[in-house]
Amino acid sequence: MLYVILAVVSGIVVPILGVKFSVEAFRNYQIQRRQADLENLGESLSALYDEEGGVWKRRRVMDILRPAPQWAGMIITLIDLNGREVYTLRPLQMPRRTHSSQNEPQPPDSETEHITIKLAMNKGSLEIERRIPSGRYETSFLSYLVSYTLAGAFVVILCACGAGYIVAGRLSRPVIAAIERTKNIARGEYDVHEEAKPVGIRELDALTRGVEDLGRSLAGQEKLRRRLMIDVAHELRTPLTVTRTQIEAIADGILEPTPERLTLCVNEMTRLAELIGKVDALSRIEGETLRLCTEITDMREFLGNVVESFSPVFVKSGITLTAELEDVTCEIDREQFRHVTDNLLSNALRYTDAGGTVSLRLYADNDEAVIEIADTGIGISPEDLPNIFERFWRADESRTRITGGSGVGLAIVKATVEAHGGKISAVSKKGEGTCFTVRLKRE
Repeated sequence: MLYVILAVVSGIVVPILGVKFSVEAFRNYQIQRRQADLENLGESLSALYDEEGGVWKRRRVMDILRPAPQWAGMIITLIDLNGREVYTLRPLQMPRRTHSSQNEPQPPDSETEHITIKLAMNKGSLEIERRIPSGRYETSFLSYLVSYTLAGAFVVILCACGAGYIVAGRLSRPVIAAIERTKNIARGEYDVHEEAKPVGIRELDALTRGVEDLGRSLAGQEKLRRRLMIDVAHELRTPLTVTRTQIEAIADGILEPTPERLTLCVNEMTRLAELIGKVDALSRIEGETLRLCTEITDMREFLGNVVESFSPVFVKSGITLTAELEDVTCEIDREQFRHVTDNLLSNALRYTDAGGTVSLRLYADNDEAVIEIADTGIGISPEDLPNIFERFWRADESRTRITGGSGVGLAIVKATVEAHGGKISAVSKKGEGTCFTVRLKRE
């Protein structure tokens, strides 16, 4: 609607201004052309005066001042040196000028101009009285100019309104579709039933894709949230159920309160406390409430100590642990970053069979320090790989907590690495192994 209003206003204002400026330009052209003609006339009369020996001869003057198209609408009077009228040229359509008629007002539709041209060497002067526009041809031209301009403006307005209606519909349809899509998202309907067709306008197509991507992202987040709630309930229910069963049986006298049964209860409560502690740690890291006590650290020495502490466990499991470390320094919180390396090495140990290999590499890549932990374990399937850093995600849902972990470790690892300003990624192939890569800024 706004586009149509602008088109109508433009179609009216622009032609009006165009007509106004055209009329002014045409009148200026008339004035300049008539001025040049009158100056040429004065030169001709001066030459005639010299030719006649300084005498004005009325018939010769009449021959020069004979009626011509360029003098239409003019009264031209030749005045001699003494102020006497030599000859006056009057158009047939104009009445004879007298002293009384000079003082009479002009018709309201006529604009009169008085011009005096002095002849050379004080030979006399020309008194000109003219109307503007000074002729029927000029008036007709101006009339046609206004008529055609207004007709053209009307056609332009119609075309602009039609084009505006088409363009506005083309612009509004994807916007309306995006609005409806956002309303569906607000109601929890995240899935896209039908992909929107591109309209060929880059910004609108980007808007449509953005809304659809938002819906898909929220659908994935909703799926993860529901799974998170299920997994959290499961993780909390298992130790509570075991502990409650043991205590109820002891209270009912079915079981004896032996040290073994009490130890089992304590272990289950410890598992519960550890899980709550991990979730709390993850919340603090992701909520930016974790304060890092960073210091410039020799990463070769730091990782060497990590490898030394893990070596006995790998030897006992029959897995080879290798390390290839270069001299690289970074600014890290040693205690917090130790959780990263411990978790990654623990996962590599858990999912690698005896006889396999786990390798730790540290090297510099431009202004980054790169830490790679690769194993020859069972690997991760392609559909599960994008979700391994999500909270409570376990690739194999049939695993127990003993083999599959709580599903919080890698989420804590990712949050900790990002808190250090770094990035973590993983590549894996099912049945061949996994490689985690951590990138930190070098010092």
